[in-house]
Parts: sequence; structure tokens; C-alpha cells
Amino acid sequence: MRPLIIIAILVCTLLASPPAQGQPQPGALALDNVQVIDAANGRVGDPQCVRIEAGKLALIDAAGSAACREKTQVLDLGGRYLMPGLIDMHVHLDLGPLEILHEGSQVVLQALPDDEIAEHNARRLVAFGVTTVRNPGGDLESAARYKARRAAGELVGPELFSAGLIINNTELRGLAVAAETPGDVRRLVAEQVAAGADWIKFYTGLSPELLQAGIDAAREHGRPSVAHLEDVAWTDALAMGLGGIVHLMPLSPNLLTPEQRTAWKSTSRGGTHSFFEWWEHFDVDGPHAEQLVASFEEHRPVFDATLMVFHAAFVQDSDNSYKVDARRYAHPRLLANWEEWFTFGLGWEADDFERARAVWPKVQQMATRLHATNARMTVGTDMGNPWVAPGISLHRELGLLAEAGVPAPRLLQAATANAADALGIGERTGRIATGFDADLLVLDANPLLDITHTRQIHAVVLDGQLFTTEALNQLKGE
Repeated sequence: MRPLIIIAILVCTLLASPPAQGQPQPGALALDNVQVIDAANGRVGDPQCVRIEAGKLALIDAAGSAACREKTQVLDLGGRYLMPGLIDMHVHLDLGPLEILHEGSQVVLQALPDDEIAEHNARRLVAFGVTTVRNPGGDLESAARYKARRAAGELVGPELFSAGLIINNTELRGLAVAAETPGDVRRLVAEQVAAGADWIKFYTGLSPELLQAGIDAAREHGRPSVAHLEDVAWTDALAMGLGGIVHLMPLSPNLLTPEQRTAWKSTSRGGTHSFFEWWEHFDVDGPHAEQLVASFEEHRPVFDATLMVFHAAFVQDSDNSYKVDARRYAHPRLLANWEEWFTFGLGWEADDFERARAVWPKVQQMATRLHATNARMTVGTDMGNPWVAPGISLHRELGLLAEAGVPAPRLLQAATANAADALGIGERTGRIATGFDADLLVLDANPLLDITHTRQIHAVVLDGQLFTTEALNQLKGE
């Protein structure tokens, strides 16, 4: 960590009218001489002045505009770049460590919500420019506590949209609830909606009948549905009316030819080994891949690939950037859980890691093909799971998608406007326009030229409050 005096000198040098160190600044604010990123058209506009009042974008005018600067704190940003705050669509904000309990003759898994972990994660998300998140599976009482504390100004964190406990065929305390019949599914959906769920999440253990019951129930209650699927093919689930899919791991036998299916089943070990064993048989240029692409074009699901959580597992046999990030930014209890035993590469041998890395180009190719469709592509990390550190992991995810071949403008759209639209808030956030929420990211370099430039954060604006260098470092715990 740099000495505070050095940080203070840097901030004073870079900002013409610097705010008090380490604190978000209230009141009207003018971000002058800033270039607005237009991701939809893949370009940068002329320098402008953006006026912020009461947490909203009150005026966007030419650089130096007197109307923009009048009676405000003015920051001359020297031609830096302005974009909407980032949206991570896959954040288990409050998820605690995965624990194995022995209760009599029963072995029970639990991952209980933890308010301290939620606050830790929330601060670091904002520090890396993430101003909105979706939790696709968690405890709604915990989510309500977080929202109340955030509204009261008791913590710094992104706006939260949350699903309830994941509906599956087995229970995992704190994370998933079991359903055995269509009636069970309908009851659980109704209970979650009554408790304030923004989304309804379904999981891999549900039969087609139970999944259909859940999709229908969510629709009847006016809630979008999202699922992590394996046995049920994505193409079938989308035809049922499923609104969203998470994880670029289709893993369904019905997406393989009969010959491929037989070969896979004859050697499959199940569990996380399927993360690479299935891909060894799937043909990314074959008819089933074409069906996936066509289904995305037709049904336009909300989708986040969460590449990094799988890539982190594939390279877990060596020290890597994910581990460095986690040791620096993850909550200590989660980090200890991952270092002690809980990883997606648990039980893998050296050959398994080599096989996993060998299929990675297939995963990349499929990511590029899906991002080229007109589906509602977003960006997510699966934060809360092994080696996914809060905040910085979204930048890692953007980098992996760029390495796969997804153009930077599409990625910026996915991480802002697309995600806002998917959350139903596209009329107030995810774009830079008059009247929109002042959730913003100021960058030192143009991310349209290189997506890694999203990591060069100069300042963050959250709900109209400005965070500059020292404040961001404090949020990171540095």
C-alpha cells in the first residue's frame, strides 16, 4: 500500500478541484472534460461536461459548459473516459463457507448467509466499479437486511437484485431448497415472491416436469426465471419458456450425438470432472452447437457465461492470478475454505488439469458464437465460489471473453445496458443519459480499444457520490 501522502499528492495532481480525501462527496458535481464511451456504436464522443445532482445525471453538455459547472464541485478530468457502472449478474453476495456437518447418521452440506461477508464483498465490488449486482440464489432475509442497511447509508455497496434459495431436488442449507412435486415447486415460487424475490432460480436436479412447473409459476407471478442446467438441454428449457441461463457448461447428454453420448457415458466420472469430460465429446461446429445458437437467437435468454470460475478450476494446479486476487481481496473465511478443501478441482489429478485446459478453446469458441447472437448477453462471475474475488473478477471475466474473441463494444454493452435491461431497470441505469442514475466509472484509458482498460479506474460514482483514489483503496482494504 502506498503511503497516504503519496496518494494525496497524486489525487491533487490529477483533479483540478479535489474533494476531501477518502470520503464520498455529497452535493452537486460536474465531471468536466470527459469523453463518454458510446458502446452501442463503438465510439467515443467529444469531450463533455456531465452534471450530477441528487444522485442523477442532471445535464450533459459540451466541455466547459457554464450551465454544467454552475454552483457545483467541478472536476476537470483531462479527457479521461466515462462509462456506466459495471453490472455483475452472478454474485452470491453473502454466501458463507461451504461446510460439511454430521448430524446423527446424516451428512449435511450448508453455506449460510453472512452479513459481514456481504459487507466485505460489497465494498470491494464498488472499489472495482461494480455498481449493481444480481444474486441468482441466496437468502432473501439476508438480502433484505443488506438493502435496508444500504438505503440507510450504513454500508457502501452496489444495488442488489436477488433470487431466493435455489429450487432443486435436494437441499443445501443457506443456498438451495428441495422440491419433489410440481406442487412443491409452485409453493416455493409463491413463497419466494411473497418474500421479495426479484428472480426465481432453478437447478440441475429438477426433472423436465418440475422445471416446467417452476417456469410457469414464475411467469404467473411476474418474475423472470433463470436456471443452471445439465441433464435438461438448454434448447428444451428455452422452448419451455425459461428466461435465463447461467454458466457456459451445457453438459446435457441430449446435446451430443448417440455416438458421442455413449462414449461420454462410458467413461464419465460425474461431478466437476464433467466440466471438461463433456466438452471432449461436444462438437462446437456440429449440429447441436448450431441448435444452441439458433435457440439463443429465437428465445433471447438472459445469459452470463461465468468463464472465470471454470478457468480458475482448470489452472488450479499452479499458482495463478485468481489465487493472487483471492488472497488479496476475498473474505478471510472464504479464502480459508478454498485453501483448506472446497474447490471445483477437488480430486482432480495432474492429467485432469491438462485435459481441462485442452478443451478450453472449445469453451472460448462457444462463448464467441453465443455473444454474436441477439440474445440478452450479460456478464457474471459466480462470486462466492472458489477463487472468485469480489470486484476484480468481473474484469477478469471481461478479459477472458475478449481473449475468446468477443469484441470490446459488445462486452461493454453486456456489462452495462444489456444487464440493466435484463434487470428491468434499463430506463434508469446502464447508460449515460440525462435523468439516469449517477452510477459511473471514470477510466484512464479507452476500454473500446482494449477491454483490460476497465481496470484503470480513476474514480467511481455510486448513487451520485464520488470515490477517488484513497477512498477506493480503503474500500479494497488496502
